[in-house]
Amino acid sequence: MNSNMTRHTLQPAALWLKPGLAFACLLMAAGCGSHKEQEAAPGAPTPATPPVVSAAPSPTAGSQPAAQPEVCIYKMRKDYSRNVPVLMDDTHTRIVSYPAPSDLLVGGKLTLPTALDNGYWLDNRGINANVAFLSYTYDEYSKMPQAPSLQELTEHIIDKRPLTAIRRCGQRSQFTDLVPQLNELIRQNKW
Repeated sequence: MNSNMTRHTLQPAALWLKPGLAFACLLMAAGCGSHKEQEAAPGAPTPATPPVVSAAPSPTAGSQPAAQPEVCIYKMRKDYSRNVPVLMDDTHTRIVSYPAPSDLLVGGKLTLPTALDNGYWLDNRGINANVAFLSYTYDEYSKMPQAPSLQELTEHIIDKRPLTAIRRCGQRSQFTDLVPQLNELIRQNKW
């Protein structure tokens, strides 16, 4: 998530009030987990929420991680790469965070996820395992004068549990050529 983005939340969210603080809580992942994660076989039911795999080092006393963008890659049951993501509560029954239309543009370009090898996608929005996707596309939502009402957003959810895998891969600053390096990690680990 970029610190200049507006984040709409429906519950007390002091982390969103201070740019970068939310990332500081999540940035303990030093690299993608190297163990294979269980993925749903074709036709098999998917787990309620896929486990988040990461290699998180233990912080030392007095240390604080730098607030930098975290790399998150994920797989979806269907291709929702053009659909707007929202974050749900842990029970996936209500929306707790959604973007303003202007949040979907950075430098005049849509913040669509980036396709990677083996069906993975690189997150460019700040999703987590509680993501759901709306029927709105990035293009149509970004042109709205304001975000729809919470009721309308809820009515436009098309998948409350779309992920089959999600991996935290550390900070973007750890990579010199992000997409090729992530694809190499995917190949090496046979994800």
